[in-house]
Amino acid sequence: MKQRSKGILFLWLVIAVVAAGGTFLIAEHLGVGTAPGARPEPAVTVQPNADAQPDVSMQQDNPTSDDASGVPADAVPMQTFSSDGYSFNVPASWNVERTASDTIAVHPDAASPDATCKIEVSAFPFAAGTDIAGWIGAHIGADPSVSVAEQSSEDVSVSGGTGVKWIGMIDGIPTTLVYLFSADRAYEIAPSVIGEGASGDSQCDDMLETFLGAITI
Repeated sequence: MKQRSKGILFLWLVIAVVAAGGTFLIAEHLGVGTAPGARPEPAVTVQPNADAQPDVSMQQDNPTSDDASGVPADAVPMQTFSSDGYSFNVPASWNVERTASDTIAVHPDAASPDATCKIEVSAFPFAAGTDIAGWIGAHIGADPSVSVAEQSSEDVSVSGGTGVKWIGMIDGIPTTLVYLFSADRAYEIAPSVIGEGASGDSQCDDMLETFLGAITI
């Protein structure tokens, strides 16, 4: 009987220990016994910053511009020539020479696509109110031994004035001439191909247009 009582007491002690251990584990799991005011730390999710900007490398809108001055890195040096009431601005590498008291010749540099062309500019007296078509006809046909045949003509505009582009045949050679007029002068602009007389004038059309855009009267 005594032995049976000891066995029952031991069994109750085991049950009590197991129950106490289980209660402790449950309390720890539920946070029981945590200091007052303390809260379990929530899990933190890192969100991207909506205001952050990506690192973007800036590029120049004009890759040929100088960063400091804004001047194109490949800018061509220019020269200004003026005489007899007109002026023009052309690349510094172009050659401008005076061939007579009222005539100059302009030659592009050797690297230009118009290197075989030249333009001569001559100045003549002109009276305001003079009939322009009549003046041009008389000027071109001043030498009666020269055969002149007009094919077409058109008005042109330049800085500071207007003029006429004359296209025709002179002694059977295709010729292009431009005449500009101011209050007291007329200017003849004659393109030609070096070594080919006037027979290659059409090859110099681009240079002529460039020159007309550069001249001021």
